[in-house]
Amino acid sequence: MPFDIGAARSAELPNEIKPFTSAERAWLWTAACLAARRAGKPSPLEAAAPCRPETILVCLQRLYRAGRIDVVHAEVLRRWGDRGRPPPRPRRADRSDWHQWQQAMFVLDYTLRRQGIVAGFDLGPDPAPEKIFPTLGLSS
Repeated sequence: MPFDIGAARSAELPNEIKPFTSAERAWLWTAACLAARRAGKPSPLEAAAPCRPETILVCLQRLYRAGRIDVVHAEVLRRWGDRGRPPPRPRRADRSDWHQWQQAMFVLDYTLRRQGIVAGFDLGPDPAPEKIFPTLGLSS
């Protein structure tokens, strides 16, 4: 008997799945779901979300283990995710929350687009982040 994907689909996920428009939107949705879970409220799962919040957390965990993001990036994502908005762009600061947020979103965006969670085109090979963000120190 062939496997029926329709029968395996969770009742929480609809048949029409739409990817997020950006990694930022996906992260803020994930943070809202996690905050609701901590508060004991029902999760604000969007009707057409392409994944569960845990999927995005797993992506971040893999990026951390690969050295693509660090603890500072994770702290900034958590802090501003709890606030439900991205950090404001600074007037003058080298290592502000905004810069950390942009670096993390750059790496997360690529990963989520490859998985189809964020809408976009085929991105091809992984870009060299050290050329775009030389302060990450990712070059070997």
